[in-house]
Amino acid sequence: MRRRKPPSNLIVVCCHGIWLGGPERGFHEDEWLIAGFQKGETPTFIEHIKAGLRVLQEDNGSVLMFSGGPTRKETRLSEALSYANLASANAYFGIVSEAETSGRISCEERALDSYSNVLFSLIKFWCDHESWPEKITIVSHAFKRERLVDCHCGAIGFPLHRANFVGVDPPGMVDGSNEAAIEGIVEAVTQWKEDPHGKGEVLAGKRRRRNPWEIPQRLFLIEEDRIRSGVQSSSVETGEDYLLEDIPPPWS
Repeated sequence: MRRRKPPSNLIVVCCHGIWLGGPERGFHEDEWLIAGFQKGETPTFIEHIKAGLRVLQEDNGSVLMFSGGPTRKETRLSEALSYANLASANAYFGIVSEAETSGRISCEERALDSYSNVLFSLIKFWCDHESWPEKITIVSHAFKRERLVDCHCGAIGFPLHRANFVGVDPPGMVDGSNEAAIEGIVEAVTQWKEDPHGKGEVLAGKRRRRNPWEIPQRLFLIEEDRIRSGVQSSSVETGEDYLLEDIPPPWS
């Protein structure tokens, strides 16, 4: 039997909150678990879902992966699964049919920051298909493009000419009213440029605070998969794995 050709385009929708479910199907902010600074942003999260679905509909060789772990102590529900639930509850907004999503939508449920959104999604793609994507399409806030593409894809050695980006900003960024967030953009990019893999206390500490359920942060949950994948990494005492920086990764 001929093996089915693996997908070529990995679409990663970076998740930013947790939809708990409800009759408003995500269109009322009370149905969400979000941080205080994210007030008013949940419609943008829904736009991210729609953007990912549009790319899925346009590219038959693509798969869509919602990425985000269970970052809140109030629920074990992951950000990723909550986004997938919301998409399904809204019948995929008429962008794709349920039949078209079969086998093409999945959840990466361990990422705790934007770096992990990219890296863990690549790892899960390999675990699902035993191949690496020819290209990656990242969906997030438009203001995070430099961080996600230049910083993260650059740090892990994913060729930038094979990385696409779809950005939709929340209202406070579009009209310039969220001054604190705008100032934070430069700070975040600076932190990632200084610490590309998030090994230092500032960035690693943020991940630990976002991990109330102690979700494993190893790159692979099964050692045999890590060996077969060709990914070279090292472990630290905290249980996290980091790529070996002097060895070209298999997706390059």
